[in-house]
Amino acid sequence: MFKALLVDDEDAILKLLSAVLGMHGFAIDTASSAQEAISKLTSSEFDVVLTDLRMESPLARFDVVRAANRLTPRPTIVILTAFPVPASEWKVAGVDALYLKGTNSVSLPEELKSLLAQRRPEPPVRSAAGARGRK
Repeated sequence: MFKALLVDDEDAILKLLSAVLGMHGFAIDTASSAQEAISKLTSSEFDVVLTDLRMESPLARFDVVRAANRLTPRPTIVILTAFPVPASEWKVAGVDALYLKGTNSVSLPEELKSLLAQRRPEPPVRSAAGARGRK
């Protein structure tokens, strides 16, 4: 199971994406501001961070991205936006993908799983017998 942090100041977006990703096995945490997201990033580990760019202030634009990029292990970072941003701008900031709001949200879970598998495959589930005798 992958753990995702969804960051958006629009409650409807958080609810929609939480439901869609949750139905596909993602463990979801949400934040409604950059400040709240940064706090959660410092206290929990996430496989993927999906963040809006336009939130509480113009300065919040890439704050979540910068905070996520400083983490070890670094989560996959995806921008959620209604306003297309040139790839040259978001890729240089360390973002792995951009997802436009209002597009096919149903395909998002599989797109994220594919992106996550490219970076860091989900750890295999080991049986209790396979785990014995290892430290």
